[in-house]
Parts: sequence; structure tokens; C-alpha cells
Amino acid sequence: MMLPVRILGSGSSTGRRAVPTAEVAAAIGMDPDEAVARTGIRQRFFVDGDQDVTALAAEATRAALDAAGLEAGQLARVILVSSTGGDVRIPATANRVLGALGIGRVCDAFDVNNACTGFLTGFDLAARSVVTGLGPVAVVAAERFSDCIGPDRPRSYLVMGDAAAAVIVGPAAAGEGIEHAVLRNAADFYRGIIMEHATVDAPSRVEFREANRLIASTAIGGVGSAVKQALTEAGIGLDDIDWIVPHQPNGRLLAAMIGALGVPAERVVPVVQEIGSVGAASAPFGLDRLLRSGEVKPGQRLLLCAVGAGMSYGAMVYRVGASGP
Repeated sequence: MMLPVRILGSGSSTGRRAVPTAEVAAAIGMDPDEAVARTGIRQRFFVDGDQDVTALAAEATRAALDAAGLEAGQLARVILVSSTGGDVRIPATANRVLGALGIGRVCDAFDVNNACTGFLTGFDLAARSVVTGLGPVAVVAAERFSDCIGPDRPRSYLVMGDAAAAVIVGPAAAGEGIEHAVLRNAADFYRGIIMEHATVDAPSRVEFREANRLIASTAIGGVGSAVKQALTEAGIGLDDIDWIVPHQPNGRLLAAMIGALGVPAERVVPVVQEIGSVGAASAPFGLDRLLRSGEVKPGQRLLLCAVGAGMSYGAMVYRVGASGP
């Protein structure tokens, strides 16, 4: 069943400090050239000063509102997506985002965590809100991984960065919206990638506890199955897809995912090489880059797909309206 909604605008932001791969490689005693070749990442961004998840999210949301031609006070709901739990346990970080946007008592706001698949989850929730009369809705994925990585965990430290990306979702014109979505959570791979609560003896750290090869094969299998099901149930094939907007955990895995799907690389907008692995913000960051490129045409279809810890995974087919994005 199509969910008739429109992406009214999109935006993105990053941490203020650009960190080249050479810098993080030096911290773990790795050759910089080898690090770039292994990850496909040239740099990432870390927050600086008082730039927390709230600040990242608010900056991306303001950009999306500007693109949509809307004021923050017109929002009916704000969904904040973050893999690491936001800035505080209580209240929801979405509550703080409202304050940063200068609004309050005019809309609903809450947090969502579904690892790297979280943006698709939030987009689905936003679409279902809009079709039942509650909109427009801001969905913003914001990740501050620099707080929970370090040289003591080289695998995560080598790839992760801080970024946010947002979309404003509103009512559709004829023939546009989410044609089909498949969202799944396997629940049998929850120890593969994990961040446990901090203790007196140990800080909270993102850890990869399974071999890279197993994580990659599991991720590719999850995305592949979700994409196949989404396309089949939508009654279309890959040839009907004009752009692929995937979660981008690193350069090698992105290339492997594209290869496994059997789609031309030119249909994908790569961002991981310049921002690193940014969790739930990865897919919407690529989506914002694509929508701002001017390359998306009326009537085209976008395939969003993602996979994350858990294992959570999903795919979503979004059709652009006749009047364009």
C-alpha cells in the first residue's frame, strides 16, 4: 500500500572539526595509506566545543525547513533518531531539539533508536503520521560517535564520525510517496556490533565483536533480502529504480552492497569517503546530497536501504511526484 507523502525539504550537518584518516591511523599505529585503502574513508568530522547531538540535529532540521519553505512552528511532530541515545537519558533529546529550534508546546517530539536502520524507521513513522492527518513531520538522524569511540577500540575508531541529516515529510500530490517499505529486525546478531552502558571501570564504547567478513556478509544478506522483498511486493524491478540511497558503513562494504544488488555505481551518491560511518545519519545524508544535486527528476523512484546492529535492516521505495522533489 502506498503511503502518499512528499519529502518537502532536506538538510544535513557535520561536526565542526574535519579529521583526516591519517590522524586516526596514527593514533592506532596504522599506515595512513593502508587505512584509507581498507576503509575507503579519507576523512570524517568530530564535534567541537558545545556541539552536541541537539546542535547537530537542530542545524540539519533548520536546513530542511529552509528547503521546505516552512517555519519550525509549523511542525506537528519531530522524530529524533540516534543510535547512541542522544545527549541525556531523560528527557528525550527531541525535546531539546525543539528548544534549539525555538519552539515548544506546539508539537509532539520523541526519540527513536533502531541502530543504523533508524532513519528508515523514522521516515516510516513520519509517513504514517502524515497520512492520518498529523503533519508536517521532521525526521532527523543525528549521531555523535566521537564520544563513544577511541584508539582502545581501533575498528570503530577508524571509521566513525559525527553528522546529522533531516527531512520534512508532508502531504503528497498525486502519484508520489512511499510505494513499499520492508523493515525487519533479526534479533540473532545482537552481539556482533554493540555499545554497552558505561560502568565505573569502563567507558561506553562502540565495539565490533564479530569478524569483519561475517559482519559484511550478514549486512549484505540482510539488505539484499529486504530490497528483493520491497521490490517484489511493490510489483517492480531494479530496472525501475533510478537512484539507490544506501546506508554507507565504509567504502569497501558500500561497494560490496552495490555489487551484490547488481546496480550501476552511478546510480548511487557516495558520501562515506568524506564523512565516515555516521550510523543512522548515513542514508539521509546521502539522500540530502542527492536531492540537492538537481539530478532527481519528476516521476523517478528512489530506493533507500540500510542495515544496522541487531540485526536491523530494511528497504523502502519512494516515488517522486510529477512536480519534482
